[in-house]
Amino acid sequence: MPLITLPYISVQPDWDQVVRDVSTNTTPSEQFWVSCYETGKQSVHAKVAVEKSSSPSKPQLKGIEGVEVKPINSISFSLSCPSYSLKDILIVGPKHKLSPFQGKELGCINVSPNGDLYAASSGKDISIGKLNNEQAVRTLEGHLDDVTVVQFFPSNQAVLLSGASDFQVKIWSVLDGSNPVTLKGHTSAITDLDIVGRGKNVLSSSRDGTVRLWHCGTGTTIAVLGDYGTIVNKISVVALPAKYMSVVVEGTDEKESETADKLVLVGLSDGTVRGIHLGTKEELFSTLPKDSAITAIAFDDNTSTLCTGDLHGVVEVFSLSDTSKPLVHWKRNDHSVTALTTRLNENGDRVLCVSNADGSVYQTNSFELVLKQGSVALEVEYTGNELEPVRSMVILPSTETIGFNRIVCGVRDGSINIY
Repeated sequence: MPLITLPYISVQPDWDQVVRDVSTNTTPSEQFWVSCYETGKQSVHAKVAVEKSSSPSKPQLKGIEGVEVKPINSISFSLSCPSYSLKDILIVGPKHKLSPFQGKELGCINVSPNGDLYAASSGKDISIGKLNNEQAVRTLEGHLDDVTVVQFFPSNQAVLLSGASDFQVKIWSVLDGSNPVTLKGHTSAITDLDIVGRGKNVLSSSRDGTVRLWHCGTGTTIAVLGDYGTIVNKISVVALPAKYMSVVVEGTDEKESETADKLVLVGLSDGTVRGIHLGTKEELFSTLPKDSAITAIAFDDNTSTLCTGDLHGVVEVFSLSDTSKPLVHWKRNDHSVTALTTRLNENGDRVLCVSNADGSVYQTNSFELVLKQGSVALEVEYTGNELEPVRSMVILPSTETIGFNRIVCGVRDGSINIY
């Protein structure tokens, strides 16, 4: 399967402000730039003219010098570039933008299960705030070094898990800011966290090459999963696929809860992803090693497919029935993949969202089509990150009024963009 090269559309980060300036009569007309890139092709650098129209809330957009555009609303338009055979790619700006750290660097973010609160780190501190209005709730202080990962417990937005470069994992009460439990045992920085079921057990990974299963109530280690001799960058707990359900689980520790039917995906710096049965603690599969560290992983329950992103920008999709080679793989440039996640789009299709260290965030076409055709296409380009690395990407739950998943991106410059 050849490596597919996807195009990259770069748009002036404040293009949506340009549109608002014209729609509010701040200026009668204005322009913003747009560029299209693809490895091996000559780049296209163009402009979009924004002028008043008969509908004040929807100014006229006109592509200049190689692109065609159609306005949709104040934060989105479609773009076509004949030179790249790109047709009606959706360009989307942030619906809301929060700046809780006033210029300080952002480390990571997470969002509460109901989409109400965010937790974001800057240095050693964690800020808790309202996602809809940036109202600060409180600051959690206690880590001795930079916080690298935060995660709300799935059953309770009032409890937060955090890991840091001080080798520690902490459990916090969001209600009063207390830290009743600190989990100690790793010998290097924490790289990732995940929560098992309702949260009696949690998992942590570290630069020390291990994954630890913890009992939250006693703060003790139940098991050390693997000792890989290389950095564990990412972990993810998913439901055990049907093909592994026949594995017999015996001798489970009494402090374990909901581990028998879980699979742990482990992304390593040697370029492999390992699948570990959380009940038996045994490794079930491994992808082949490569010379680029795994930096992002995602799992699609509907199709039992594993998605990986690496340090050199390559995204690969594997079927768990055969992890020896990807079903499809692609890249846009050499910038590291920082996050992967699937979401439901406005048409009800499951799609894959990818963020990179160059600040780009994009969305593929229907994941079902990607698997069926063994190919991939660019569908949406999310803008507004000004070349700053996207540190975290979170999918908000759908609601009765919004039947699709919004995206929340935490950017190094301290901004939180909601699409």
